[in-house]
Amino acid sequence: MQPAKPLKPCESLNEVRINIDRLDKLIVPLLAEREGYVRQAARFKKSAEAVVVPARVEQIIGFVTAQARDAGASPAAMEKIYRAIIDAMTELEVSEHHTLSRKA
Repeated sequence: MQPAKPLKPCESLNEVRINIDRLDKLIVPLLAEREGYVRQAARFKKSAEAVVVPARVEQIIGFVTAQARDAGASPAAMEKIYRAIIDAMTELEVSEHHTLSRKA
């Protein structure tokens, strides 16, 4: 993994916020793309219960915490963030599965 890009020192809180907003503009489209794949995954699951796969969750957490370490970020913070993302995406996938089941 590549370490995070060195941060440009900011001269004000406003400059910090501008940079955070810039990053959010990059992150949100990536999360939207991730959501699209999560919704597609629902087509391949036999039941809504099959959506939750604890081993897969732990695999993802292991991967992102390792990435965080390599990038000089907090693995603990990254784990919390990704567990929240996974929880939200799991709810979407279950909902998508129910929608697909009603159409079948």
